[in-house]
Amino acid sequence: MNVEIASETSTRSVLSITASADEAAKVRAAVVKEYAAQAAIPGFRKGKAPARLVEERFADRIAADAAERIVRESFEKAVEEKKLKVFEIVAIDDRQTAPDGAVSFKATVDLVPEVKLPELDGIPVDDKDTAVSDADVQGQIDGFLRSQGTFADFEEGRAAAAEDMLQIDYAATVDGKPLAEAVPDAAAFAEKKGAWCTVGSDYFTVPGLPKLLEGRKVGETFEADVEFPADFYKESLRGVKAKYSVTVAGGRQFVVPALDEALLKRVGAASEDELRSRVRANLEASAKAADRARRLDQVARYLAKACDFEPPAAALERETENLLGNLLRFNMDKGVSKEDLSKEREKLSAAARERATDNLRIDFAVDAIRAERKIELSGDEFNAFLNRVIREQRLSEAQVKELSKNRMALRSYHRAATREKVLAALLEKAKPTAGFNA
Repeated sequence: MNVEIASETSTRSVLSITASADEAAKVRAAVVKEYAAQAAIPGFRKGKAPARLVEERFADRIAADAAERIVRESFEKAVEEKKLKVFEIVAIDDRQTAPDGAVSFKATVDLVPEVKLPELDGIPVDDKDTAVSDADVQGQIDGFLRSQGTFADFEEGRAAAAEDMLQIDYAATVDGKPLAEAVPDAAAFAEKKGAWCTVGSDYFTVPGLPKLLEGRKVGETFEADVEFPADFYKESLRGVKAKYSVTVAGGRQFVVPALDEALLKRVGAASEDELRSRVRANLEASAKAADRARRLDQVARYLAKACDFEPPAAALERETENLLGNLLRFNMDKGVSKEDLSKEREKLSAAARERATDNLRIDFAVDAIRAERKIELSGDEFNAFLNRVIREQRLSEAQVKELSKNRMALRSYHRAATREKVLAALLEKAKPTAGFNA
């Protein structure tokens, strides 16, 4: 077998491989033998038909299988012979069969990059720990109490406040003419009785009206000038100036419950002090986890900057496309138009490529460190990582069962768990640095 290697980049090579006629013939003979052992041909017991007859009967299939096996085995021998660290096969092409039966082809491969590891002890990280204050504890308790809040009918004479619910009747005119006549297709905006809205909200049929309701009382009638925005979703109303007559027909106020004995009992706390201690412990655990995650990310980014090598091209393109897709979806979810995204695509693509390069450098650096320091992930450690993922993502029993069957997802999680373990080992010897700016 003859092998020639041409390097296109530091991580991409083209192998020109030729399997001799004898080598190709041996592979073909092995394939024929396998077919003959399994062939069921009328007039012969299974596996007893003459090889010549088997070749005639299955000529096309034997030729195709033999061609694939010659390429596969020749490629594997070439990689072993040249001691190549192949990351992935990019393409197999230019297959040719010479008159004497020799087979040649070209294999384009991306190689595992050579990673020169930087100094790994004393990696700089920030020295700030997230402190939990009394205000943080109170904020959590206030948030919990609000989550238990309910609406109650207004007390007589109450002035509406932010977050109260008001029931209003409204009718609109444009230059003294009913809005329904001035803009015939805008009936929903022209007049309504019994419409509920939240005081101060940005979301209501008539834009801006809820912000004019604070301080109003049930039974009160007032007039409001409303100008529909130039980019309003209903085109016929864009820029229209309307006068609304509004009557407050009813109201409900948001009532936050007191932190009393009944509520403490419901959450399983013997006293308010016990509840506060529990909330503080949870916040401190979350803060500790957040501090660790932040510093692990700082260690990872150190590796990305310190390990300056070219990632495999095909992997870089895939990672870039995945990240770009995520960026585009994120911006679309935020309401950015397709036209604006098109204008920003080049900038977003550059950002995605930079991030993809960092991600791959981190991955290959982590693999190199794991091998150098002989860091292995135990089964218990992987199970603990997976259980944490299940808790954080709040997966249902059905989703967990589905995950257990998904080998690709499990491999991805195993890789993530291994990466975290390697980074954690580096974090143990990292150097907290005052004023560190990641």
